[in-house]
Amino acid sequence: MKAARVVLAVLGSLFVVQGAVQLFQPELLTDAINIAANSVTGRIELQVIYGGLHIGLGAICLWGAVSASNTRAALTAMLFVSLGVALPRVVLGLLHRDFSAYSLVVMAMEAASVVLLIGLLKSTQSASTR
Repeated sequence: MKAARVVLAVLGSLFVVQGAVQLFQPELLTDAINIAANSVTGRIELQVIYGGLHIGLGAICLWGAVSASNTRAALTAMLFVSLGVALPRVVLGLLHRDFSAYSLVVMAMEAASVVLLIGLLKSTQSASTR
C-alpha cells in the first residue's frame, strides 16, 4: 500500500505542476508537440484539457496518496482514465498511421501507466486481504 501511495503522490505532484503550467502557458504545449490553437476557443480548450483536467487528475492522485482509505479508489479512477486515453490513442494511431516519435513515446508511456496501475491495484488488494 505504501508504494501505491508514493506513486500516487509523485504522479499527483507531476499532474498538478504540469497542469498549472499548461493552464497559464498553453503555448508551451503548442510549440513542443505541434498542436495549434488557431482561435480563442482553441486556446481555451488546450487550457481546459491540458491544464484544468490535469490538475483534477493530480488532485485525484493526491487524494489517494494522503489517505490509505482512498488509495484503491484513486488507483481505480486513474486506471479508467489511463485506459480511456491509451486505447483510443493506439487505435487512432494505427488507423491514421501516426508513428511520429511523439506518438510512439506517448503510447509507450500510457501503456506503462496502465500496467503500473494494474500492478499497484493488485498489490493493494493483496495488502488489504492480509
